[in-house]
Amino acid sequence: INPALNAGALYYGEGHYVAVDDAEDANAFNNASYEQALVGGFSGGGWNLSLTGSTTRELPALYAWQDNDPQVVITPIDDENKGKFFLGYRVTDNGDGTWHYEYALHNLNSHRSGREFVVPVGQNVTVTNVEFHDVPYHSGEPYSNAPWSSSVSSGTGSVSWSTDTFATDQDANALRWSTLYNFRFDASTPPTDVIATIG
Repeated sequence: INPALNAGALYYGEGHYVAVDDAEDANAFNNASYEQALVGGFSGGGWNLSLTGSTTRELPALYAWQDNDPQVVITPIDDENKGKFFLGYRVTDNGDGTWHYEYALHNLNSHRSGREFVVPVGQNVTVTNVEFHDVPYHSGEPYSNAPWSSSVSSGTGSVSWSTDTFATDQDANALRWSTLYNFRFDASTPPTDVIATIG
């Protein structure tokens, strides 16, 4: 987060509050809030952060992306076991006959986690610059930091990312509670409505 290496970057902190009685009353979908953070000087082995402005209550920090770019679309997704994900996305015309597709998938509180993300792109579409970004585990957490593998299938016309199943590795790099992963690629086709899949 060195400001000299990230000119113009904006930072936000998210608090996710968990209370048993709140969850028991089926009221667990508004427990995240966020606030902008300013990066100060480097001291004591880390960057000093200070919060600024008011807190945006009852929404995850993913919404800060939309706050700063109205072309970002955010869709809440309920899983079948009463958990919730949020998918944010933005498509940009690269101006050379290709489009950049950027996705941010946030697991608010699905205990099932996510291990796969699939985006249909259509058959015979040229896909390049496929990338994935996650949050590294640390401080003794047992979970894998292996990046999700990606693949482009011309047969099914899709781009997909995945990690091991729970049956294969209980500590696989799954998209766990209160965590966000990024997925991106460029494609030789303009955007159209499709149904992406979270596995």
